[in-house]
Formats: sequence, structure tokens, C-alpha cells
Amino acid sequence: MNPVTRSILRFTVRALLTALPVVLVAVAFYIVRDPFKVVRSYDNYFPDPVANPARVGLNKGVVSLDCYLRNSAEDSSQPINAIIFGCSVSCYYDADEWASILRDKYGDSINIRAMHFDSSSETPQSLARKVAFLAKRHALPDYALIVLDPIILAGDDNDSPYTIEPPALEPGLAHFLKFHYTIFRAATNADFLKSLIYADITGQPGSIGHNPIFEGQPIVHDPRTNQESIPLWDSIIAANPEEFYNTYPLIPPTDTVTVSAPVLTEAKVKAFTEIAQNLSAKSTDLKVIVSPNRRGVSLSPVDLQTLQNLFGADHVFDFSASHARDLRTDTLLYDNTHYRPPFASRLMHSVYRAE
Repeated sequence: MNPVTRSILRFTVRALLTALPVVLVAVAFYIVRDPFKVVRSYDNYFPDPVANPARVGLNKGVVSLDCYLRNSAEDSSQPINAIIFGCSVSCYYDADEWASILRDKYGDSINIRAMHFDSSSETPQSLARKVAFLAKRHALPDYALIVLDPIILAGDDNDSPYTIEPPALEPGLAHFLKFHYTIFRAATNADFLKSLIYADITGQPGSIGHNPIFEGQPIVHDPRTNQESIPLWDSIIAANPEEFYNTYPLIPPTDTVTVSAPVLTEAKVKAFTEIAQNLSAKSTDLKVIVSPNRRGVSLSPVDLQTLQNLFGADHVFDFSASHARDLRTDTLLYDNTHYRPPFASRLMHSVYRAE
């Protein structure tokens, strides 16, 4: 071995030995502190927002999966047989109210145990993996409500810490390592750590780095149904909407409806096809809601026809154009994307009355 090669090798070994303690400390922090709550299961993923304002934003897909598994294991006498699927827009559809609507429609004697199985920015591919996961467990629901949004539907799978698929829904060592490496990098990023240390010292969610890391909404989470609510914001909107919307301004309402270009790619159509086949095999009572939005973007007629062909025209309810102008009313919204439970309730009742 020539002297130059020997020197390079020596330098490399020393660098690795120097870096090893740092890596071990970082890995220990990731496992022990678990800031994104992905290493272990938790009884309470969303501590009280008033007492704990500095709450790191979480991967809702991980939360949903853990809630489903825990609820299934804790009470096997009554299986979870009614599931609300979708992106974060679906979070504000009340699961207990939906169960009540189902009983009113199909008879008070039917047993309904409802919960949410949602993810942030849910894609058709991610939804298909959830349905396939349930199918493998022979746990497909008797009743399903899928809530879509034309704008979110245009997105694709995203490997951010908040949206990357939980390993149980995408099995295999490669994805397991990718998942934890993604979260590990986010949890040990210098900007993240600066904000986390500041929050540990002050108890307040000050973002010191370039990227906000804390949950912006004072969410209250019901682990029984995996449902989110925002009672603090609801009370402010009820008492003083002007104060709320001055603090959290919305984009100006639009009087026009813009028809989206088709967004259902071949991969998305394949995913919806798999969902339709699995739920059809179970004879699931399925309803699909296409939500309106503040921006007035409606679903493409081409995509609507695709969904109707797959799920049946009488199972797909496109409100993206017909109810878009309703969201000119500020108090029906939390922000430019998420409408509030009273509006979700209106859409749910409209769906089940329509039959």
C-alpha cells in the first residue's frame, strides 16, 4: 500500500471513529425522545392543546393505523365495521353522527362501531393500501365513507415526515428503513432541534428554524374514533368570528367555479379500481363525497365519470361544484382547505337523504 493510500485510509477510519459517538447519540435521541411518535405506540398522541401548546406535528397515517390496531385489539366483541377514509378534510365528519345516520337509515338494531382511518394529503394509492391492509386482515368495513377533495386529489405520494406511509401499510425492509431514515433526518435536523430545545425551555411553540415544526391547530383527539376536533376555535368562531378570521384570514371568496383538468392518472385509477374491487367483494355500503373548497375548484367531469364507473353513479356525490358557493360563508371554514363540522354534517345528511 503506497503512503498516499495509507494516509487516506487512516483519515477515513479516524473520521468514522470520531463520528460514531455523534451518530449513536442521535440514534438514542430518536429512539428515546421519539419526537414524531413513530417508534412506540401512545395512549395520547395529541396532549391537551391549552396545557401543551408546543406539540410537534405528527404523521396522521401513523396515528390512524395505531388507533385502528389498538381499538381492534381492545374490544374484539364488536368489530370496527364503519370507517371514514380520506385526507384531513375528512377529519371533521363526526363518526358518532355518521353512525347515528346509518342507524336511522338502516334500522336502530344494527351494530355500528365507527372510526376514522385518514392520512394527511391522502392519495388514492395510500387509500388503496389501507383498504388492502384491511382486506388481508379480513376486516373490511360493512360501511365506508370516502371523502375526496379535487385539489388534494391532484397530488401524489409524498415522502415527507408527515405523509410517508407507515411501514405496516407498505411492508418490506426497504420501506421500513426509508420510513425511519426520513423521520430520523427530520428529528435530528439542526432547525428542528433549535425549535424543540426552545419549546422545552419555554413551553411555547416558537419556531427558531426555517421550517415550522409545531401543530398549528389546537386539535383535540378522540382515540376511540381517531377523530379530530378544534373546540377552542369553534368557541371563538361562535362568539367572535371577526376576531378569529382577523387572526386566521381566509382568501377572498369566489363567485365562479373553476373546473379542474383531469388529475386521475393511470396509477390513481388503478388504486381506485383496487379499492372498488375490495369493497365490492365485501359488499360494503359505500358512499364517496367529493368536497367543495374555498378556491371554487371542482372535479373534472372526466374524473367524475371514472369514479362513477368504478363505484357506481349512485354511490358518488360530487359537491365540488354544486356546493362551492356555500363556502363563501367564512364561518363554515377553519382555513382555506378545511371546512367545519356543521358543513360536513350538512353534506353527510344530504348523501343519505338522496337515496
